[in-house]
Amino acid sequence: MSPQQTGPNVDGVSTDTTGDEVSYPERGGIDIFDSLLIRQPIAEGQTQDARDLLADWAGDNSDGDARTLVPVDGVTLVTLFLDDGGFGWTNDAGSDPQRGDALLWYVEVVDDDADAWTTPDATIKRVSPLFEHGLADVLAGETTVHAKRHHNHRYIIHATNPYRQEQYADTVEQSLVAPVAGDELPIPVVVTSLAVKAGLTSTLVARAVDVINWLKRFNRVQSWARDETGTIEAEAMYTESLLLEAAGDREVVHYYMETEDMERLYEAFDESDDWEARFSEWVMRRVLANPETILEPPLETDCEVLIHAVDSERPWFLCQPSRRNRYTDYRYRPNTVPTVRLRVPRIPPRSDAQTRW
Repeated sequence: MSPQQTGPNVDGVSTDTTGDEVSYPERGGIDIFDSLLIRQPIAEGQTQDARDLLADWAGDNSDGDARTLVPVDGVTLVTLFLDDGGFGWTNDAGSDPQRGDALLWYVEVVDDDADAWTTPDATIKRVSPLFEHGLADVLAGETTVHAKRHHNHRYIIHATNPYRQEQYADTVEQSLVAPVAGDELPIPVVVTSLAVKAGLTSTLVARAVDVINWLKRFNRVQSWARDETGTIEAEAMYTESLLLEAAGDREVVHYYMETEDMERLYEAFDESDDWEARFSEWVMRRVLANPETILEPPLETDCEVLIHAVDSERPWFLCQPSRRNRYTDYRYRPNTVPTVRLRVPRIPPRSDAQTRW
């Protein structure tokens, strides 16, 4: 992930740091955060028991947040899905006729290089109160981790709207929402898998991702990319992440989104003349086996949201996007009153032409 500025943890919940001092970023953007997916198979015939257990826990913790569900420093978002066995299935890629229901955890973290996330499955089982509540009794089989350091996986992007927490608070209000307990989830939260065309196309996509990730190692590229959030702001996309996995004879894109309104998202994407949006569409139409799956609404998924929880103090700006201008940034400061910074326009070729007050 990109280098972060240091700030104290503002959490009032006892969290597991696993020996790491977490540095919280000032704001969202491109590749500011990291994310992981952990798939835990449910024992045959235990799906309803798993639902009941989660509903019971969520009812007792309705005033909680992401760090109530996964109490580890640096966790900013957790979505717990029920996968009917279809996650990762794209035609014959990774298919297993014996695979049944599973819990699928999506976890956003400040830094997945922290010790806690070298073994995400073990960390989840050790720290989540769901396991003290009896979750282990309804699980069976081998856990699968989808993350950039794991075998056959390549990181593509993790994008966060700089205004997401302010907008989320206005729209959702609660930091922990549990459809499994009868709550209404006011915003679309989706995870799905998209097949890349088999053979040469998959090979070229994997190589292209490798090249892009190599370029991201350079500070100038990082500095340019992290603030390129115009498209996701226009779409009211809160969080978007893509991870590439080699499965069978092809690559598969695991795609997660948290957005304010699906209709607005598609309208903004279709009407945008931004080069990023148009280039993304051009690429998807040429490399995905079924591009209409993501390019044409509705976006379908085999995964049902059971619990969605955010860190109520995840980085955000104070101003609404409509009041933003190119010279003023409203920055988040953990444990302090948020302050204002004035910014002068970037003057090439210097990458650090920013006046801080």
